[in-house]
Amino acid sequence: MAYEPSSRGAAAVGVRTIVVRDEVRGGRTLTVEIWHPAAEPHRGQDLLPATQDRFEVAPGLPVSVQRAVRNAEPLRGRFPLVLFLHGANAHRRQSTELCTHLASHGYLVAAPDFTGNTTADQLHDMQLESGATPRLATFLQSAADRPLDAQLVIDRVLAGAAPGLSELVDGERIGTAGQSFGGWTCLALNSKDQRPKACFPIVPGWSRGPGDPGLSAMARLDDWGRDVPTFILAAGRDSVVKLDVLRGLYRDLTVSKRLAVLRAAGHVHFADDAEAVHEELRASFASNAYLVGEGVTFDFAAMAAATPPFAELCPAEHGDAVVKGLCLAHMDAHLKQLPAARAFLDGNPAAWFRARGIDVDIH
Repeated sequence: MAYEPSSRGAAAVGVRTIVVRDEVRGGRTLTVEIWHPAAEPHRGQDLLPATQDRFEVAPGLPVSVQRAVRNAEPLRGRFPLVLFLHGANAHRRQSTELCTHLASHGYLVAAPDFTGNTTADQLHDMQLESGATPRLATFLQSAADRPLDAQLVIDRVLAGAAPGLSELVDGERIGTAGQSFGGWTCLALNSKDQRPKACFPIVPGWSRGPGDPGLSAMARLDDWGRDVPTFILAAGRDSVVKLDVLRGLYRDLTVSKRLAVLRAAGHVHFADDAEAVHEELRASFASNAYLVGEGVTFDFAAMAAATPPFAELCPAEHGDAVVKGLCLAHMDAHLKQLPAARAFLDGNPAAWFRARGIDVDIH
């Protein structure tokens, strides 16, 4: 059969939520979503509205649905672990389409809420401060916490924090993926933890220029101590993390690397509900509601002007197909060592996407 990385896998998908605690850092707790291949009796249930999981991102927000079955019996086997890391002021279930896609192809995927930097935290701050968003100190504290949080999740999952699932994880095959601040976290984690063997940062927060809130200075690319194949996914019309910045990051990487650019995509094209989230982000720029702190200059007028209506960008389905296909192929190639995935990536994946009407460049 032809390798079709953007198509959902054969396994049904289950989902479970756990909470992990870090006693070393004052009892800091993280809520973690775990997706996994589900046993045969659940086949098809993850695709039926009646049996799909429903959840609230935060109290008062609309109910969301994900293509997974809550507390399903897991499929028996040994599976690689992929850590998914959410963006600033987002949440662990911001990319359920990607996470369930990986699980359907035989991965266990764990995604923590980064306490203090979630959608719920942002809503709480807005209520307390009449619309103000977290200050710079809070943002930078999250940058300090995030790599340690990611390590904690790996430690706890491997140590048995998810009974019935932890014993299915192959601890020698661990990868990371993350969007925006989460993509930055993937990169920063490689300096602190030797276990990740593949890295897929999606529009990662990165800059060396004016207005950089210090993120780039808090992450290094030269001390990973081993080759971590890294695939950067960029958006051609991203007004938050500019394409030339990510081209520079790509050049600076000294590991095995690839860069893909979905030409007509914006910053949130690779997450769930891309159109709605894009328009919310565009409105926040127009109202200066996305300021992270004092002492940092963000030209919101320029960002608002550079963020077109979603209707002027490529369809959300294009971002969905690209992030699913390239992330899966990257993990299949480097965690599962699948020859078909290697052949796909070493061939002409851009032509494969263009044959499906998707305009992407891959280097």
